[in-house]
Amino acid sequence: MKLIKAGALAAAMALIAGAVMSAPLKLQPANPQPSPQAGLNVKYFGTGNQHKKIRDLSQAKSLLSQAQPGKPLRGLDYRDTSKGEDVMTFDGAYNVAAEVTGYMRFDSPGIYELETWSNDGIEASVGGQQIGRVTGIQGCEANQRIEVEVPKAGWYPLKIVYFQKLGSSCLMMKSGKQGEKLTWVPNDIFGR
Repeated sequence: MKLIKAGALAAAMALIAGAVMSAPLKLQPANPQPSPQAGLNVKYFGTGNQHKKIRDLSQAKSLLSQAQPGKPLRGLDYRDTSKGEDVMTFDGAYNVAAEVTGYMRFDSPGIYELETWSNDGIEASVGGQQIGRVTGIQGCEANQRIEVEVPKAGWYPLKIVYFQKLGSSCLMMKSGKQGEKLTWVPNDIFGR
């Protein structure tokens, strides 16, 4: 029994060490570089507070084939709402799937940490690399913190699939250069 526990502990420590020592994800800049307008594009599909509840990311993705363009987002600054308040720019509060697309600007090359926040599920990518994923339901909280390598200043493609089931909703992001404190990402670094 002690041997099994020691083996499990060693495996867990190796896994943690591998994750800590893994190289940052290298982002690919948009090519060609765009001259985008402020904000982000969004498409929505909402079922309302009816029988068809969105329970996970795969269900949200399947509903997005029926999505319609919505009012553009100002960025990724949609703080936790109160129960019953609209989800971002959608005219509804419950069972909403959204696909957000556009660009994120990095003003200098280097290693950055990115952290998405969501309520409920999310699958987010920047520059072709996944930076956040939650398949189920959760409160407004941080998802994964991911290290990325930005090879040059400029615009990087951004795509987020998001869903909100019931209660409150949020969609936000924090960022910081390696060694600096993470801060909420300002809306003016997003373009569509």
